[in-house]
Amino acid sequence: MRQAKLMLVALGLCSLFNTSFAVSSSTETREDNVTANEKENNSVDNVLKEYGPITICADKAVYDGNKNRLTYYDNVFVMQIHNKHILCHKPRILKKGVEYFERDKKYTFEQLQKKWYKEAKKLCASERECNFISGQRLVMQLSKDKKVKTLTMESEGMDRSQFYTFPTNPTPNFIESKKITRGPVTGVAKKIIYNLTNKNLELDKKAKVTQNDNQYRGEKIIYDIKHDLVSIPGSRNRRSTIVLEGVSKQTKVKTGLMPISDYHKDAKKPHVVGLTG
Repeated sequence: MRQAKLMLVALGLCSLFNTSFAVSSSTETREDNVTANEKENNSVDNVLKEYGPITICADKAVYDGNKNRLTYYDNVFVMQIHNKHILCHKPRILKKGVEYFERDKKYTFEQLQKKWYKEAKKLCASERECNFISGQRLVMQLSKDKKVKTLTMESEGMDRSQFYTFPTNPTPNFIESKKITRGPVTGVAKKIIYNLTNKNLELDKKAKVTQNDNQYRGEKIIYDIKHDLVSIPGSRNRRSTIVLEGVSKQTKVKTGLMPISDYHKDAKKPHVVGLTG
C-alpha cells in the first residue's frame, strides 16, 4: 500500500498509536519524494495487484497490535488504483502520475465526499479500473503477517459511506489493457465492507447500488467485484427492490422474476415492486 504502508512501518513496534495526520512541511516533502519513487508490487501473493495499491487518508488513526487492526477516523477515503500516486495533501510540485484529493477543513464532510467522488470517477475513467470508498470511520483488519484482509467503512447520522468501482475482466498479468464489463458501479450504505481476498463489497443498512441506471435497494446488498454481480439476500423480515431502467441485452439482470417494466403496464400496480426472498 502507499500511505497505509508507510504507517504500518511506523507502527511496527507499537501496540497502540494515536496521531493527527497533520504533517509538517518537511514531512510532506519527504512523502512527495517517496511517493514519486514508489514501484508497484505485482508479486503472485500480493492480493492488491488486481486493482492496484491502496491509499488511505484520514484525520487520525489508532493501531491495536493485539487485534491486528488499524482504525482511521474522520474524513476518510480509500483509493485503490494502478499507475497513480495518491497524496493526502496538495503537493508543492504536481508531477506526472501524482494526484491529491481536497481535504480543506472549510468544507463539510458531505462537501468533501462529493469532491472526492468526482475526482475518483475522473481517475478511474483514465485507468479504466479502480476501487474507491469514503466515509467517517474505517477499520482495516490485518492478517498475522500484516496483510490487509478487510476494510470496513462506517458513517453515522445523516451521512452514508460511499463506493465507486470500475469492474474489469483483467488480463492474467494485470498490466495490459483491460475490458470493461457492464459498466462502473456506485453505491451508498451506512456500512461498506470490502473483502480484498474474496473481491466483494458488502453494503449494510440503507443500501443502494446503481449500475447503468439499474438500481438495487435493500438493507443488505452484496456486490461481487470479480464477477460483476449484484445480489440482495432476502428474508421474510426484509424487503428489497430492483428497478431496471434502460435495460439492454448487455446489462439485463436475470432474476427469474417478472420484469419491473411488465408490472408498469398495469396502472393499478405500484411503481416499485417489493421483492421478498
